[in-house]
Amino acid sequence: MLEKIGLPNYQTISKADPIVLRCIAELRDRLADKNEFVFYEIGVGIGATTQAVAKLMDNLGQIYLFSRDKDVQELTRDLAGLGYTNVNSDWGSPPGVFAGYHFQLAMGFVEKKLPMFDLVYVDGGHIFHLDAPAACILKELCKPGGYMLFDDWGWSMAKSPSRNPDVRPQTLKEYDPQQIKVAHVKLVCNAIMDPDTRFQFHGLESGTAIYQRKA
Repeated sequence: MLEKIGLPNYQTISKADPIVLRCIAELRDRLADKNEFVFYEIGVGIGATTQAVAKLMDNLGQIYLFSRDKDVQELTRDLAGLGYTNVNSDWGSPPGVFAGYHFQLAMGFVEKKLPMFDLVYVDGGHIFHLDAPAACILKELCKPGGYMLFDDWGWSMAKSPSRNPDVRPQTLKEYDPQQIKVAHVKLVCNAIMDPDTRFQFHGLESGTAIYQRKA
């Protein structure tokens, strides 16, 4: 997977998210034991951010990946080949139509198999029916002082070069006009994150919504 980084068709997802790296560095500076740090990534893309996080963490702490299982496994192997062995690959989702990270998160939470995290980077499907339940679970797994970062706050299917109905007519069969027009990540933040007084909204930066759980 990592071999795709920098290729012409993957330019827009070939750079690590700098906000993620900055927040991780900030949080890790506060820890006496760096092995206690836990990072969640929801949606792995081609692994650009994951690889940069792995380098920054340097095998101290744990990385949990939530995405399609085939992508999670491929990325985990690539990272292991670079010497990064602190990646938990147990939470990939199967290829079913209604399967997804939202369900894996819920199962891990109710079965008490997932640790509390210091930072989660949500860059998954950008669709309400995936990200709304995921956000509800993730809020309960966030450590006090931890961050929840939501990428592509203003993205919508109407604006998407690959999912707008003019390019992909199937979108009209799957979603109603309002769902196509609305920015789903923004809706998740407005409906689920903003009313929760346990979290402070630090604003938007380069399209990423930054929330921190109050200590």
